[in-house]
Amino acid sequence: MKHKGLLSIGEFARLTGISRSKLIYYDEIGLFPAAERGENNYRYYSLNQIILAEFINDMASFGFSLKELQPLMHNRTPEIMLGILQSAIEDHQKKIARLQELQNVMNVRVELMTLGLESGDTEIKVVEYRPNNLVLGNENIYQDAATFYPGWVSFMNAAKKAGLNIGYPVGGYFDSMERFVANPDMPSRYYFVNPRGKTVRGGGSWLVGHVRGFYGDSRDLAERMLAYAEENGLALTGPVYNTFLLDEVSTNDTSCYLMRASIKIVED
Repeated sequence: MKHKGLLSIGEFARLTGISRSKLIYYDEIGLFPAAERGENNYRYYSLNQIILAEFINDMASFGFSLKELQPLMHNRTPEIMLGILQSAIEDHQKKIARLQELQNVMNVRVELMTLGLESGDTEIKVVEYRPNNLVLGNENIYQDAATFYPGWVSFMNAAKKAGLNIGYPVGGYFDSMERFVANPDMPSRYYFVNPRGKTVRGGGSWLVGHVRGFYGDSRDLAERMLAYAEENGLALTGPVYNTFLLDEVSTNDTSCYLMRASIKIVED
């Protein structure tokens, strides 16, 4: 048989997963010609073209256009292909890193939103935390500022300059409960809830309180948490972490934002 050892276009399409119409198009534009043509102009493909077809699919998945692939189908050398593949791998690794970072952001937000939906508007309770990582900013310098905005803007600018992803949820860090009581809307520092952060908020028993409202509107939450601790004989220690479980990502209504303040309980 004249076409012995070759595959028909239908067989080749089923084997490679490339549709018959696409194979015809590839042939017409000179990207991937058939190995032979029959008397009826029917296309036939060789076995070694199977690997080449898969290569075209892989390179397209890497982001190469058909126009970029076309010259490689007619002029390939080990040196040319080595350079192209190494460059493609480097670009793909960067894309993977960006996607992994985005997934981390989404995972954090899913966790916080879930907590937000499970928490009461003004609920105060004791929870068991596992350690989690934060990116802690520099000490805020408010001077005569009447709001938290200058410190927050400075924190975001510094993070952006450092190449950090500022899409992670932002929280307010208070050096002590005394600081939180005295200036509940003026954190000592800001932080990102970021699993790659170098600052670790420890695990164990923590007292948490909740309040709804826009940034800087913690109202009497600090006093309510202190009253709860006194009523239940709880000794508190260390900094206070204020994290918004629900924020602008989860709702259009700023009055529905939900903030959780956390402070560690001294354990026996």
